[in-house]
Amino acid sequence: MDLLKPDEKKELFEVAYQDISAILASLRDKGLSDLEIFEFGKSLINHFDPIKMEDLKKDSDYQDALFREANDL
Repeated sequence: MDLLKPDEKKELFEVAYQDISAILASLRDKGLSDLEIFEFGKSLINHFDPIKMEDLKKDSDYQDALFREANDL
């Protein structure tokens, strides 16, 4: 996959910003509080945090190894 040029990234981020803003506004219009929307946004950011994802993978691999070892006993 080719890397995006800075102008292409900027355009994608602008489109994403507009889309995300519209979705969050619709959540507010449907009665969710700003705090609920904020917490939801934080959970999304955490979900895509590459460091947390790597830590979860390591934990999962470790648990898989423990289960394999337990099954071998």
